[in-house]
Amino acid sequence: MTCKHATFNFGGMRVLEFKCGDCPHGASVEYSEVCMREVVQELTLHADLDAVVLAGLYEREYRGQALAALREMAEVARDCSYLLLKPLTLADCSRCEQERAGRLRRQLELMLGDPSRAHAELKGMIEELREREGKGAEMCRRCRGAFLEGVLHPVLSSLAGAKLVKEVEGERGRGGYAKLLQPLIKPRFLTSRLLLEPPQGAKLVDAYELESAEVRIYSLPDELQHIYFLVPSEYRLPPDRVSLLHKVRSTLLSDSEKFSANFLAERDEFERTCEELIARVAREDQLDVDKRDIRALARCLAKFTVGLGVLETLLSDDRVQDVYIDAPVGRTPVHIYHRDFEESVSNIYLTPGDAESLVSKFRAVSGRPFSEADPALDLDLGGVRVTAIGRPLSPEGTAFALRRHKPTPWTLPQLVRARFLTPRAAGLLSLLVDGQTSLLVTGSRGAGKTSLLGALLLEILPKFRIIVLEDTAELPVAQLRSLGFKVQALRVRAAVSASEVEVSAQDALRAALRLGESVLVVGEVRGPEAACLYEAMRIGAAGNSVMGTIHGASARDVFERVVRDLGIPPSSFKATDVIVVASLIRRLGGVARSRRVTQITELRDGWREDPVSEGGFLDLMSYDSATDELKPTRALAGLKSRVIADIARKWGTKPSELSKNLNLRAKICEELIRAARELGNPQILEAGFVVRSNLAYHSLLEQQLRHGTIDYDEVFEGWLAWLGRELSPRQLAPRAPEG
Repeated sequence: MTCKHATFNFGGMRVLEFKCGDCPHGASVEYSEVCMREVVQELTLHADLDAVVLAGLYEREYRGQALAALREMAEVARDCSYLLLKPLTLADCSRCEQERAGRLRRQLELMLGDPSRAHAELKGMIEELREREGKGAEMCRRCRGAFLEGVLHPVLSSLAGAKLVKEVEGERGRGGYAKLLQPLIKPRFLTSRLLLEPPQGAKLVDAYELESAEVRIYSLPDELQHIYFLVPSEYRLPPDRVSLLHKVRSTLLSDSEKFSANFLAERDEFERTCEELIARVAREDQLDVDKRDIRALARCLAKFTVGLGVLETLLSDDRVQDVYIDAPVGRTPVHIYHRDFEESVSNIYLTPGDAESLVSKFRAVSGRPFSEADPALDLDLGGVRVTAIGRPLSPEGTAFALRRHKPTPWTLPQLVRARFLTPRAAGLLSLLVDGQTSLLVTGSRGAGKTSLLGALLLEILPKFRIIVLEDTAELPVAQLRSLGFKVQALRVRAAVSASEVEVSAQDALRAALRLGESVLVVGEVRGPEAACLYEAMRIGAAGNSVMGTIHGASARDVFERVVRDLGIPPSSFKATDVIVVASLIRRLGGVARSRRVTQITELRDGWREDPVSEGGFLDLMSYDSATDELKPTRALAGLKSRVIADIARKWGTKPSELSKNLNLRAKICEELIRAARELGNPQILEAGFVVRSNLAYHSLLEQQLRHGTIDYDEVFEGWLAWLGRELSPRQLAPRAPEG
């Protein structure tokens, strides 16, 4: 038997593909002796392969360690086959030649398809010959000895050292091969491939269910990292469902008008079309499927036809924050950033075809070009920020980074619960926002700058108008509007885009300043718009506070970036009131990283040209590595802060009163976290409830102000009474604890 096969180049790899069709042997090297024999036989002829694919109803791709084990077996078989060219008996006797040649051919044939059994049978043959070694004529004894030492022992030694024998010894049936030969497997109608068995030595540390998938987290001790093991429901479909979807997909492909590159706009309509086709084909094939099955299969088909495929399942996991696909696509697995396990590899491998499909969809959704002339593309994809790069920027081809936004805005209490900052720091930042300061959040990529800025926006009273300026939507504009905030979003040309159609950040900022009094929020300060932004800060043209993010590792780095790199005069830089630094901390040099606010710094009065050299920065809070928390400095404790004094002057009060105000905000934050923990109700810390809490607090302050003074203890008691009413079973039923 010879299976149809062909070799071709695929994504920079040399691939041998077997066309298995409806082969009764199952198209599986590990479970079929026939399939293994065919593959190993071909590997004796092809030494330059990067992968072997068996394409039946399911596709199995063997590469890496699996392919190395099969290639090793091919080399053993090829070396042993040369022994057939040697005389198998002594020169003066050929009586046993044919029998030995036949038995040896049998062993070599078996070696190709079941090397473990061939090894066992060969040991049996050797034992049989040894029992007869001392029998018969002298010439026969010498002949048997020569056959044993010159042929059988070398074959046995070669076999015994091969992984397909050594590492499956003692296993019953072909189970040992299944453990060693772990293919990337997928139903034929899908494109990306998944490893469905964890690597050897991996230890299960966590497992949970998604709506349509199972997630298992394994530790890889030798590599000091984790593997995110995803098993989508589509990869466990029974053969009749796979066959049904394959037929429906073929029908859809024959009618290209049913496809739309802008899958976000027409996804629902496409799923309805799929439902109709699935129901029709199921009736024709007399398959027993109900309405629920049809809808699930239609969603599956839409996901893997006009959607993002397995990436959609990956992004449905709210613990997955970032997804990376590096070039060349298909050579390495997709890797992710997990909320609990940080950087992790996955069991997912995309194909070059997947990459081409993703580029086509991203281009259609964004309306932006992507080519060698424009090799970078940024877009927002329904709560996911996507960046794609291609040649010549990425010399090995297309690569992607997908950053998943939290579906609801971060709040200060949530960030405190995550130990990103302390309750007192949350109280200070809330006070600074309420006091309409000019505030920049800085830090490295992934340190939590945008999350913190989004949380600070919730501390603005909804009565104030907010103008948000971004090149890629990351701040929670839609969620703020749904909570009653007045928000005007301005979208500007991406920093990586060369498009002349989109508005530059500088022009958009000028327009924003003409839109009237508003809180001005800049998603990221990085270019010529900085001059306009600082002019707004300096003259107060924005009316209320100005906030934004900027890359930097410290307050001093922000000065270097703004003044040295962006060319802003030091006199304008002084308009920055406060710089908040977010960092990724590796305590004591360990592998794990934690996001922390490490510095809250104000700019002092009195310096002339360079706050770095003239002591122009004053830390209000700084990170203590020994306790892993942000602690207030003497300047804050002793009320020596210029910013606090400025707010007190604007509010017509004393810094000591603002200290009480800050403490009350911190106590409210702590109380919300306590209530959420004790009731097992994380909704208490979500944006909607936190905004209501802020409004209740401000309302109680207003009531106190009617009497001319504020009793902060009385305000807190009033707020506690409000919280008790809000948390009654009729208004907000407690939910099960998170995760």
